Amino acid sequence: MYLVHVYLRSRQRAGVLPDWTAAAVARCGAEVDGFEHVSVHPAPASAPTVGIFLRASSLEEAEAAAESLWRRACAAQPLLRGWELRSAEVPLIAPEYLSWHAE
Repeated sequence: MYLVHVYLRSRQRAGVLPDWTAAAVARCGAEVDGFEHVSVHPAPASAPTVGIFLRASSLEEAEAAAESLWRRACAAQPLLRGWELRSAEVPLIAPEYLSWHAE
């Protein structure tokens, strides 16, 4: 399973990501093979992050699926179109920061 961070930027000066964003993405995710869960990190308000958990065969496939899912949610919910997709990336974490890392 992959956690893909979808990084956003408001197209409006004082835009605020709607509080129903996670629910909108989850509704669209129900139609996507491998979709597991979504969470929204609204801060900072000018550049929130949507975390999408997906089962995929590769990192690249997961990132492409998350980007596609975000675009699908924007098509279904016009208010989300006020948010520009900056990137959809799996955050890379150094092994020393992982609690299960064996020394």
